[in-house]
Amino acid sequence: MSKKYCDLGIAITTYSRKEMVCNLLKRIRALTTGDYEVVVCDDGSSDGTVEELQKMGVKVLGGKNKGIAWNKNRGLFYFQNICRAKSVILLDDDVWPEVAGWEQEWILAASRVGHINYVPASYERYSPVRPMTALDLGVGPSVGGMILAQTTDALACVGYMDTRFGRYGHEHSDFSIRFLRAGFGGLRCRVGDEMHNRFYLLDSGVKILDAVSFSSTEDLEANAKLLNELQKEPIYRSPWSNEDEMKEFLAEFGKGFSEMNNPPFSGKTFDINNYFEKHPDVYNSGWDAFAHYVENGIKEGREL
Repeated sequence: MSKKYCDLGIAITTYSRKEMVCNLLKRIRALTTGDYEVVVCDDGSSDGTVEELQKMGVKVLGGKNKGIAWNKNRGLFYFQNICRAKSVILLDDDVWPEVAGWEQEWILAASRVGHINYVPASYERYSPVRPMTALDLGVGPSVGGMILAQTTDALACVGYMDTRFGRYGHEHSDFSIRFLRAGFGGLRCRVGDEMHNRFYLLDSGVKILDAVSFSSTEDLEANAKLLNELQKEPIYRSPWSNEDEMKEFLAEFGKGFSEMNNPPFSGKTFDINNYFEKHPDVYNSGWDAFAHYVENGIKEGREL
């Protein structure tokens, strides 16, 4: 049975890499300490991933193949609305914890700066080459997106990944830039007439495994353009980009959430006088017409 609260939520995102994600789950169970909950966000795998995870007793979120932003939003939504966590770590399935208590550095770093990123050794960084820890953070101009840790307080200001990025590419960059704009995870620095990003970085306790990539050059190029266009938009993003996406996204979490799309009265106006005329007993009772309809009229099948 899932918890209602936890100190740490770990959301692993995967797509058709059954062996890799199952090995990661075993590793997390062996090396993670403290009060945590783990879920796997599966983006429509067709290789038996879901069935294998269910045999392991793992909570699996997912449905159709919707792309990286949508898939990571599944985990963010779960840990903000179902099992409420103080901090959330988003992990790609090719991340490999190396030491017991690996997550503690990420929790501490997130608590210090709100949002913290992993950066591979091959990425540019401005700090000297050294271990980057929670108390000795690194700084660089770009982020990898393989591991993202954040407090839910910071998430409340930023929200979710933007699903307009589609299948693949730059969704994590936009996410982290919005944290910077909100005052978390680094700074925006002015260089001449331009604003540049300086992200806080961490590389403690984990490594990245070699894995088959499902990236697309076309997606990357289109999303690079979108990344620049979105910098002038508001910081906060919902887990969906339109009403149809909202209905589809919430439906993945079951009846309780899908019913959020079906309010007791779906119209924009309610004719109070008409309701009283049709139901004089309600008028005589002293009830507010709309309150009566919501509390009693729907169940009684009263005509509007």
